[in-house]
Amino acid sequence: MDIITARTNPLIVETAKLKDRKRREETRTFLFEGIKLTREAIASGVSLRQVFLTEKAAEKYPELTDIKGCVLISDSVCMKLSENTAPEGIVCVADYLDIHTEGDLGASCDAMGKIGLILSSVRDPGNLGTIVRTAAALGSPALVISKDSADLYNQKAVRASMGALFRTRIYRSVDLVKTINELKSLGKTVYATALTDKALSLRDVKNAKEACFVLGNEGHGLDGEVISACSGTVIIPMEEGAESLNVSSAATVLLWEGYR
Repeated sequence: MDIITARTNPLIVETAKLKDRKRREETRTFLFEGIKLTREAIASGVSLRQVFLTEKAAEKYPELTDIKGCVLISDSVCMKLSENTAPEGIVCVADYLDIHTEGDLGASCDAMGKIGLILSSVRDPGNLGTIVRTAAALGSPALVISKDSADLYNQKAVRASMGALFRTRIYRSVDLVKTINELKSLGKTVYATALTDKALSLRDVKNAKEACFVLGNEGHGLDGEVISACSGTVIIPMEEGAESLNVSSAATVLLWEGYR
């Protein structure tokens, strides 16, 4: 197998452009790195366009060289493709996943499965990926995120999800208020996590297993229209004087209460 050593090779140049969201959306492909994510992708049936391997990685994981689209690259080329300071020598290009959709929820609502969380304007990709990972671990195989939330295919989000992204149904809503109303019309109870006069303590939420919780941006919280659209509001009980939780930590507490 020939090895690509030139960082100006056309395939390498085009692949490196996938670090940019606009290019990912144009090609509907994305990058991820490392043996853990590669194995998770293969096990989840993710469509791989290319698997770039350094010679050292090819020797360590010879089974990857049999994948259609496998390309050997030099360490220097790997550094051009990687976002890590010490890459493992494995960089993959994959197609966007069919289980991630966008638009009006409509008739696809029931097909989403159990939705435990709705994320509004969660713009940090690391937090988004962590929440996807936690949701998969705690019995919520589907999520709704607002259109202005972080890009699912940002490498930080993919990495933080630890492979859960490849098997979690995610719906990007273009109108969160409409989506919440659709979920309510199906009998789902939707709670906004917000401090209001009528907010329930999470301890007092009945049947949290079937409830859906809406989390907002850490800096600005939830929009008033989103809060009004929900069935009610809920707060996580904490010690007096404690700072509010990071959004991924709050998501973990909410999901655990339902899972418990």
